[in-house]
Amino acid sequence: MGIFILLMAMAWAGDLNGIYITHIGDSGRQSIVEFFKHNGKYYAYGFANVDGSKPKKDIHNPNPALKERFDKGTVFVYDLVRDGNTYKNGKIYNFDNGKTYYLKITLEKDDLKLRASIDKSGLMGETLIWKKLSEQEAQKYLSQKPSFQEVLKTIPKE
Repeated sequence: MGIFILLMAMAWAGDLNGIYITHIGDSGRQSIVEFFKHNGKYYAYGFANVDGSKPKKDIHNPNPALKERFDKGTVFVYDLVRDGNTYKNGKIYNFDNGKTYYLKITLEKDDLKLRASIDKSGLMGETLIWKKLSEQEAQKYLSQKPSFQEVLKTIPKE
């Protein structure tokens, strides 16, 4: 029985699902985001700002049809595939400049080390650190979460 529990713990170790606090972005805001798995890939959407500021429209989006959507409740990290404690082959959209970057994430304890880059190999880019929130820390933001069904509708189709 002990070996089974150990194997189950190892299988769940390093899971990306959960609620995180981001770095302070170009806009000066820090967001609360949730990662989830859907159809074998990992995604994330933002649903609150630490400073309590309201959602902003996606005015920098190069697609005119998307300029009226809001940054909160919209999937902006997508298509990540798990490979051990690394998640790769993903993309991250930056609402502050309307650009999409290649993304690789490495789990380091309860931190996410995100490597966003303009090249697929990750040589030309920036590394960001996001911290996982405990259930207690996340509690004050949960009332702002949108319907999960609405979030799923925002997954980019590429």
